[in-house]
Amino acid sequence: MCSQVIDIRQSFASLRLEKKLRHREISKFLGITEAELIDAHVGVSRLTAMKSSPHLARATRLKKPYCELISQMEGLGEVLALTRNEYGVHEKVGTYQHVSKQGDVGVVHGDLIDLRLFYKHWEFAYAFEEGKGDALQRSIQFFDEFGTAIHKIFLLSTSEHDYFEQLVDDFSEVNQDSGIHVQEKLQDTSSCKVIFPEDFSLEEFKHDWSQMADTHEFFDLLKKHGLNRLQALQSIGNHYAQALTQSSMCQVFESVKDQKISLMIFVGNRGAIQIHSGIIYRIVDVKAWFNILDHGFNLHLDIEKIHQIWLVRKPSQDGLITSMELLDNQGEMIALVFGERKLGEPELPAWRHLVEGALEDQSNQELSMAD
Repeated sequence: MCSQVIDIRQSFASLRLEKKLRHREISKFLGITEAELIDAHVGVSRLTAMKSSPHLARATRLKKPYCELISQMEGLGEVLALTRNEYGVHEKVGTYQHVSKQGDVGVVHGDLIDLRLFYKHWEFAYAFEEGKGDALQRSIQFFDEFGTAIHKIFLLSTSEHDYFEQLVDDFSEVNQDSGIHVQEKLQDTSSCKVIFPEDFSLEEFKHDWSQMADTHEFFDLLKKHGLNRLQALQSIGNHYAQALTQSSMCQVFESVKDQKISLMIFVGNRGAIQIHSGIIYRIVDVKAWFNILDHGFNLHLDIEKIHQIWLVRKPSQDGLITSMELLDNQGEMIALVFGERKLGEPELPAWRHLVEGALEDQSNQELSMAD
């Protein structure tokens, strides 16, 4: 067995036990991707894992197509679904229900777990078992071609563990030797720059924005004009997009909690978007992280890495739709927040009034400081 794989396994066990580090933190510490960290545990037998250490894990590489694997998740019963990006983590407890697929895009539209899955970016998958004290933590984890986590499914004590074992047997890849090749991702260390395409027409862009009939058309709008999200928000003008401060963002969350306004909170990456719909109850700030810690739903935002926050207004056939959009220093989405609504219905007046009020308060404070 390759000595590097053994070193990774030993380091993993040590860092989990002594430092209490998460998988993501361990992979960064070791200078490898998270997929490579998990893959290093492929080939560990159950007996070896039991005898070696309570923190020595085992992984089983799973085969494609992953859309078929997702279609079988309902049998696990209640689980925890986790989707994250660099600075936002979205955790939701529920069951994988009403799973469908159209082309490369999958949908899970259960009562609690609501997902949009972009399978063309799903390159690796594993069943992962890890000893945690007297318990055994089981999960199914998906990664892109760069070895970055896309989506994870964690079993709970009440989940169907016998079904998990059968699922792993059914979807196990033939090759169970450690070792994968991940593509190298070019690192962009510069701050986001607003550089428009040479043929960009601001007048045409504003016209097309004003003609949107559905918020989902926003992505086609960006593609048509060759813009990223930040370029669009910075150029569209105050009628449709205005910058918010971090203080205003916190004010919005506190106010919707106090007023019990139901939200839709989106967190995603290039391979998955996870959505929570409902009222929030408990907000906690811990060590520069903004957290919503509710029964069955957790949201974690790295508050120091939220570079820009925007109040965005998008036209639709149901009227104007207002969102709060959180971006990182590259202009990439960390999280999107809407007032909860159903297709064909206008947005909640209370949500629009609240977020517009936060913007007005912010403007008044800025004027007061200027005086």
